[in-house]
Amino acid sequence: MAQDRGEEPDTTEDTMTERKGIPVRACLLGLAAGSRASLGVGTALRTVPWGGPVLTTLTVLGTVAEFAGDKVPGVPSRLGWAGLAPRIASAAAGGALLARAAGAPALPAALIAGAVAPVGAWAGVSWREAWGRVGPDTAGALIEDSAALALSAAAVRGLPRSG
Repeated sequence: MAQDRGEEPDTTEDTMTERKGIPVRACLLGLAAGSRASLGVGTALRTVPWGGPVLTTLTVLGTVAEFAGDKVPGVPSRLGWAGLAPRIASAAAGGALLARAAGAPALPAALIAGAVAPVGAWAGVSWREAWGRVGPDTAGALIEDSAALALSAAAVRGLPRSG
């Protein structure tokens, strides 16, 4: 941030608007990470200046692996501590990265995103249970994947991209 370097903070209208939107962006990212843990940090890494093609490739591969693993029968519940902890951590880290990209304080965004992640996990499980009564589980999972991707894309829309 400019303040960390002793510079005046950027108060242009676009930057101020980005900062004001950080709580909403953090909520969107937290919901996405609650559904798919890799989307918390993975999505926010698009905004870091030290990102690049290698980091992007590794992030995409990790996300694809998680999306595929979610379709395997017998995967443990994401509502248990072992499932929630990485979602909360990923959401919090992603929220902090988003805030830094917009020149906003990282801690509030991290707390918001981390707090919302369990809501995203619960919503995803509830959706899958409801869908399972009317359609095949794989279709419900793919719809959930699409919703999580849309939430994560909305969280970073308009922020500067790395690389």
